[in-house]
Amino acid sequence: MIQPLVCYPLVCSILVVLAFPVAAQPKRAALPAMDTSLVRDYSDRPAVRLYLSSKFNSMVVRANEAFTDLRYRPNGNFNMGVGASYRRLTLNIGFPIPFINNDDEAKGRTRFLDAQATLHTQRQATNLFLQVFKGYRITSHEPARIRWDQTTSFPYRPDLVQFNIGLSSLRIVNHARFSYRATFNQDAWQQRSQGTLLYGGYLTCFVVKADSSLVPSLLLSEFRNSATLTKGVFLDAGPMGGYAHTFVYRRGWFFTISGALGAGLSVQRLVLPATKGTSTRVDLGPGWHAQFRAGVGYNSRYRYAGLLFNQEHIGYVLRTQNTFAWDVGNFRLMVVQRLKHRPKRVDRGLRWMKRNSALPVP
Repeated sequence: MIQPLVCYPLVCSILVVLAFPVAAQPKRAALPAMDTSLVRDYSDRPAVRLYLSSKFNSMVVRANEAFTDLRYRPNGNFNMGVGASYRRLTLNIGFPIPFINNDDEAKGRTRFLDAQATLHTQRQATNLFLQVFKGYRITSHEPARIRWDQTTSFPYRPDLVQFNIGLSSLRIVNHARFSYRATFNQDAWQQRSQGTLLYGGYLTCFVVKADSSLVPSLLLSEFRNSATLTKGVFLDAGPMGGYAHTFVYRRGWFFTISGALGAGLSVQRLVLPATKGTSTRVDLGPGWHAQFRAGVGYNSRYRYAGLLFNQEHIGYVLRTQNTFAWDVGNFRLMVVQRLKHRPKRVDRGLRWMKRNSALPVP
């Protein structure tokens, strides 16, 4: 069983960050009205969706110069699903696509828990992720180079486990004229091109564990000693900033691109092989965080169709300038239909919750 106890302080920190605006801040002034010549808000209109998705993650250990970096990937699945949204409340239900994900014999089996979410308001864009994966294949080196006696098409490590949890959140400066929700939440319509500066921060925890060194024995000479860890715990946080822009053609066709980059400090606890047993080392070093989002498609008053991409890339500098990095993200093909009529019973339920709950209700 995977034991993510080391991340409990981080989970508490995330909960504090999320709860602080609700419990500790005074009531905010009303948001400025959106410029309806550029953005139309349809969050009060029910929407139903069909989608195809593929989530991914990977780990990479940087090699010495003139050698190939070592990259691990899980055996991911392609999913399909249905969902509905109303007043910024969204529920999606997905399941694996039959007859497509039957490749365990070639790539090895991966057991996983993968939860990724995006929370978009008028002036804030937040990514949250929680992943537990066990079973990885090496995609950077041929089996003949590793020389493991296996039947899979890729070098496969059933003992390799990773756990990550974290968030990144960005404030949208031009939130009266630019809408993240139009592209990524499908409850608004960006009718004219517009861009915005972004600023915010990130907070993540990453744990990797294996029965032996991450670097296979035949490759040890190509990596520095700090890259041969058998277990690593990485906690990092820092500020980040960037820019986003949506290009619109004839009011309906859109292309959105968004990028942000941050840097901060990381606390690293590494367990390394030693002459007798193992040694444990705790370091404080620099880390970085890059976020990229993109979307392309068609949007209108009642219909939306788009291809979306979202990725978070996190890296750390280990002692002796060796680096270790990982990423998490997803692709989605989305078709959405907005409905004309509002469900009165749901409206009554939301009004009741708003009167009787201390938490903000849309």
